Amino acid sequence: MRRVYLYTGDLFKPLDLPWEELEELREDPRRLLDTLRPHIEELLDCSVRELKLFKAMTAGGETVVEYLAALEGPAVSGEASVKLIHSPNPVEALRKYYEWEKQTTGGE
Repeated sequence: MRRVYLYTGDLFKPLDLPWEELEELREDPRRLLDTLRPHIEELLDCSVRELKLFKAMTAGGETVVEYLAALEGPAVSGEASVKLIHSPNPVEALRKYYEWEKQTTGGE
């Protein structure tokens, strides 16, 4: 069964949100941030100020959308990668994403 997962800080969290709803929220970055903020903050244990779309890949019925989250807190600043994964197997989808990223950026 295909589900939506949040991946950040080397942790996966299944979300009880339909992918279609997240696609609609992508049109309104503020609402997307409001929806995802509690989940991201739970995994990273810091505040999230902003989400910026970074990259997206769809292959073989699996989708990975990567955002950069602007973090803030007493001991934290900077950005963290946050990925939304729509797949029956998030680990496999993430592997495909990294392979795709390597090919598109010319990395080794």
